[in-house]
Amino acid sequence: MKKTGIILIASVLLFTVGLTNDLFAQKVAHLNSAQILSEMPEVLAADAELETLQQQLVAQAQRKVEALQRDYQELMQREQQGDLSPRQMQEEQMKLREKEMELQQEDQQIQQTLMRKREELLDPIIDKVQRAIEDVARENNFEYVLDTSAGTVLYFDESMNIGALVREKLELN
Repeated sequence: MKKTGIILIASVLLFTVGLTNDLFAQKVAHLNSAQILSEMPEVLAADAELETLQQQLVAQAQRKVEALQRDYQELMQREQQGDLSPRQMQEEQMKLREKEMELQQEDQQIQQTLMRKREELLDPIIDKVQRAIEDVARENNFEYVLDTSAGTVLYFDESMNIGALVREKLELN
């Protein structure tokens, strides 16, 4: 009887340990999304298009900067030659300052334009990669996929989300 009890306890312990390992075992995978993106032809094409657009916008802005510099040089010459009264000089300087401020605003607009274009070109590609990651994770029963290039979780099994329990604990419901 004593042997049977020991065997029964040992069996229960082994079953419990096995069950616990199954409950806490999680399939975790990782990848480097930056490396994957850098290998995609779509990203290379998007980068080339962005580079071309940036060169065009910078060239246009550079021409305006050069024109402003010429205007400033001409103003300095006219002042040295005595062609302008102090009042006229102030007015011309004010005009040049306004043009300079416009160029600064244009520089900001260029940066915004490039950022919008980058998002427009890359968002569909990033979405495509994300869908592929999710598909692979589901097909291989991965509960978590970690991105080694960014240190972020790209996919998680929703049943493992304890957000509701934490909200309940914090009495946020």
